[in-house]
Amino acid sequence: TVSVLYWIVMSDASFSELVSALLQFAFASITMIIGNKKAVGALPLPCTLLLVQVIGTLVLLGVLPYSRRAMAGVSTRVVVAWIPIAVIFSTMIFTSLKSFQHAGVATILIFRNATAILTTATEVVMGQASTSAGVLAAELTIVIGATMYGNGAIDFSWVGFGWIFFNMCAQVAYGVTLKSYFAGNAAMKGLSKFDMSLLNNALCVPLVAAVGLAQGETVDGAVAAVRSMDATGALYVGLTCVAGFLISTSGFGLQRLVSASTFIVVNNLAKFVNILLGIVFLGEQVRGPMAIGGCVVAVLGGCWYSFETTRIAQNKAKKA
Repeated sequence: TVSVLYWIVMSDASFSELVSALLQFAFASITMIIGNKKAVGALPLPCTLLLVQVIGTLVLLGVLPYSRRAMAGVSTRVVVAWIPIAVIFSTMIFTSLKSFQHAGVATILIFRNATAILTTATEVVMGQASTSAGVLAAELTIVIGATMYGNGAIDFSWVGFGWIFFNMCAQVAYGVTLKSYFAGNAAMKGLSKFDMSLLNNALCVPLVAAVGLAQGETVDGAVAAVRSMDATGALYVGLTCVAGFLISTSGFGLQRLVSASTFIVVNNLAKFVNILLGIVFLGEQVRGPMAIGGCVVAVLGGCWYSFETTRIAQNKAKKA
């Protein structure tokens, strides 16, 4: 790991810029995963927790000068066109929190690797991407690893797997829909990342609130749950608010500073760190050769898939 980090630092951008971007991205991605796991325990009402996180992000967008300056404003036509994306975004973050209620960090990350398979199938059908023998082999590796892990994991449950799968579908739908929107709409291409964050978070407030009321999260119950949090629980919830804002900006910033393959390495290192932190700080257990082996195989399969898809994109760019 040390040698990989050294390679990252020495191969891309200036040292100070790169270290700053790496720290922001690492903090955001790790805090969001570990923080969400702790936050759903401190505030066990998923829609109420989501509303707190979304409102926190909106406050940061409005308060921080650099985000305010970058937001040029959006037309009513763009707001209306963005509604389907906001619906998918709301589904994605809701199912993510439900996953954290029913499964451990390692289990979620291992099975989320299989999102690559759904993404490839969807993009190939829609004509948005091509595949290769290397991609298919990497996806098979992910399936083998996830199957091994599922058979050996002590916290596996079909309820948890169902929410994880639902979340995977929402992630794929979100990515494919965004790509389709940007390809065919000039007004969408002009949006900054802060404009998109504002649209997502503002439009999902009524959607999440409606789902919360439908499943029995009343206003009085939500207020009581928030008030009953101790200082530690409030800290975890607050950290996820900050991480939710940062993860939408630091990822773009890091991608501008480093190559695509370097970004993939950093992203997968964060995944390994999250699994280790889940074991060390959350007391999660990955025991037995089947679970441990499956964990390693699945994560390495995800790394392999990332490099294969990057290679395809680079080859297309060279031909163009």
